[in-house]
Amino acid sequence: MEYTVKIFSDPEGDGDFIAEIEELKGCSAFGDSREEALKEIEIAMQLWIETAKKHRKSIPEPYSHKLKEPKKRINVMLPESLLKDVDDYRGKHGLKRSELLAAAAEQYISVHHQ
Repeated sequence: MEYTVKIFSDPEGDGDFIAEIEELKGCSAFGDSREEALKEIEIAMQLWIETAKKHRKSIPEPYSHKLKEPKKRINVMLPESLLKDVDDYRGKHGLKRSELLAAAAEQYISVHHQ
């Protein structure tokens, strides 16, 4: 499965990197380099999924699968300051505005639907 992996410098580390899988809440790994963090997140992902199966928890689909589903256009109004934040974030992460808003809505629902 192709999950969304985010890799960034550890703000509290000495040049270390953190990798997180956005769809799998709490799934993260560390490494001395981006490459090492990416290798470690693969292991963490496998363990996360195995643990979820063992405890009969649902396993979220990768965002990429949902991007292929049929889409419906809607009109959304946001405060200008929030829209600026959305555009700044999506620009830094190579996302379309609609992709970011859909992922944020899905994450919000998964956290608050429990």
